Amino acid sequence: MKLGLGSSRVRLVGIVFIFLVGFASVAAQTTPQTHDEFVAAGQQAAKSGDFATCIKWYTKAIEVQPDDYNIIYARGGAYTAIGKYDNALKDLDVVVKKYPQNIMVLYLRGSVYNAKKDYKKGLAEGEAMIAIDPASGKGYQIRGGALAGQKKYSEAEADLTKAIGLDPRDHLNYLMRGAVYEEQGMAGKSQADKLKAEQIKRGQ
Repeated sequence: MKLGLGSSRVRLVGIVFIFLVGFASVAAQTTPQTHDEFVAAGQQAAKSGDFATCIKWYTKAIEVQPDDYNIIYARGGAYTAIGKYDNALKDLDVVVKKYPQNIMVLYLRGSVYNAKKDYKKGLAEGEAMIAIDPASGKGYQIRGGALAGQKKYSEAEADLTKAIGLDPRDHLNYLMRGAVYEEQGMAGKSQADKLKAEQIKRGQ
């Protein structure tokens, strides 16, 4: 299983994810006919930011191979990218049922919960992730986002600081903590975290 490959951008309010499946690509045909050609066409559309077309081709691939959980997951990411969160959750629920311990699937689903402002489910997802892998900062990031959404800023700050300690090169942790500081009127700390997030994104 190759779930969890891809890149993402998250803000405290709203979310955009671009998840690309990372197996060998197949040259896209003008008119795709096979599962692998559908997948390749979907990947190409995702790379160009055309998520509606990406979803169309991934759906074709799933019709041919209904148990391709990588593509179900990837389609969930594409739905997320265009704000179709309910459709995304349908796909992610299918994948979580098959792979309940997969951190990246839970991470995306938890992020969608938070984007929908369903902070109770986001909180539960983060706690489940922490229980599965306490050495990963992703669970703390999701839980911190949910706590921030509930305006529990001190607790959110603690979780995001923990996430930074575990994953210091994840710029999203700084970006989200910076937003929490901003909500509390801590302009200096907020600016410092946002600057750090930009430095990490630039590879500094």
